[in-house]
Amino acid sequence: MYFANFPKIVYDFDTASGTNYQIVTDITRNVRFRKKILENISLYDYYDMKEGETPEMVSEKIYGTPYYHWVIMLANQRYDYINDFPVSQLELDALVEQRYSISKIEHIHHYEYNGFIREGVNILVIRDSDLLAGGIGEMAVGKILVSQTNGYVGRIDDILVESDNATVTLSVSLRNGKFMPNETLTVQNETVFVEVQTCTIPENYTVTSNYQHEFDLNEAKRRIKIIDPALVEQLIKEFKDTI
Repeated sequence: MYFANFPKIVYDFDTASGTNYQIVTDITRNVRFRKKILENISLYDYYDMKEGETPEMVSEKIYGTPYYHWVIMLANQRYDYINDFPVSQLELDALVEQRYSISKIEHIHHYEYNGFIREGVNILVIRDSDLLAGGIGEMAVGKILVSQTNGYVGRIDDILVESDNATVTLSVSLRNGKFMPNETLTVQNETVFVEVQTCTIPENYTVTSNYQHEFDLNEAKRRIKIIDPALVEQLIKEFKDTI
């Protein structure tokens, strides 16, 4: 329906047998609604797409025809039919399993502090590793700890409790993931091994799992702008006048 409004042109295709002339749609005339119209928020209502709804279904519900789906897409500047609109729960589950290994679906994707995404903090109590003793004596601010299990990386920001030759307590910042009890850590670029005894996250930090992150992204696609049905015909006319 959208490209049905575009003019036709004759295009010459070079083939092995010579030039083949065909009538095609001139997609180079791919104009958008006039900027001043789209930026006038008074023309819009908001609509939350339901589970399984497509732009065609919303168009049918709002405008009485499925063929104005392109109006919805242009009004929202969403041009990717697959990735710009919410997927079903089954599709979301499949996407998450494809994007993350099953073992990491519930792992921490990111941390938030006072509503803003930022580096997270793990408070670690660590002990010497059975692989190599003496590691806790090598801990120092600025050194980088690397998980041997998941590859998560954290920077030592503070030594909260000095080593007593059994354990040391550290404040470690990291972008995602979380160190787990009993896992082995190494110091980046050093032959130093330690084990996590306990790991806690300060109360003022919240965490979002990989699954929750993908779920939130999908939900954010549900709210779309809908042009008032009383005005849509006028806007379609103005759209046609520009091509």
